[in-house]
Amino acid sequence: MTRFDFGLVVAQPFFLCSLILFAVGWFITFIATCVIGNIFPLFWVDIFYNLFLLLGATLAVATNSVHNYRLVILTFLGGSLSLLFNCINTAIYIHDPYYGTTSRFSAAAAGFIFQSFVLIFWVVYFGAEEESAAKQTINGFTMPRANANNNNNPTTTVGTTTIVSPQPQHHQINMNGHGSPMPAHIQQQMPQANGQQNYSSVVVAPTAEYAYKARALYSYEANPEDNNELSFTKGEILEIVDNKGKWWQARKPDGSVGIAPSNYLQLI
Repeated sequence: MTRFDFGLVVAQPFFLCSLILFAVGWFITFIATCVIGNIFPLFWVDIFYNLFLLLGATLAVATNSVHNYRLVILTFLGGSLSLLFNCINTAIYIHDPYYGTTSRFSAAAAGFIFQSFVLIFWVVYFGAEEESAAKQTINGFTMPRANANNNNNPTTTVGTTTIVSPQPQHHQINMNGHGSPMPAHIQQQMPQANGQQNYSSVVVAPTAEYAYKARALYSYEANPEDNNELSFTKGEILEIVDNKGKWWQARKPDGSVGIAPSNYLQLI
């Protein structure tokens, strides 16, 4: 089972912000509906429906399995939007003579509208193809995930700022514990720490089955001391054997095979 990693959510600012806005809208609606009571049971249906949608979308992103559940998420998004528009219409057109004060319904409507804006964005986020301008714009804000807090890495102090220099430690292709590199533009800004870097051979299976495809979010230059690393450019499509671990066995369009850092890639 794929490990839950909330860092994958944090690395995507657009999705993280939309997640927060959705949670705020859901909470407003929940409080307002508690005050309203059971006058409109459909409100409660929408509240629990969207709660599971919120948790499911977060789980898909945090386990890097959006590609597996994309159509399922889009189907539930369509159902949620239909419910939301119905609830918004009901909450807005409530009149005083029968239901009394409308402030509680106004609050519920505001929460529903909050959620609907986010879900419309999610339709684009989960539904747009990787080659589309919308998805490329969103991917352009995705931040690399680096193991900057690894205690095994040497540190270099510049002025009052302490920088941790990553020290790759290559293991077998089961990807357990292979150090995560920093993006090239960050590496260039970091001074090289003193000390020898140790490398061991990586076993690359030549007959492995490539079950996934991934797009390079950043360009990566292979370490000259390790023949198993792959160099690739931003936007290049690679075939992936397995999406577990920090390093993935990959194959380029020209047929070259090696390993690539997972935090530079996004499955498609």
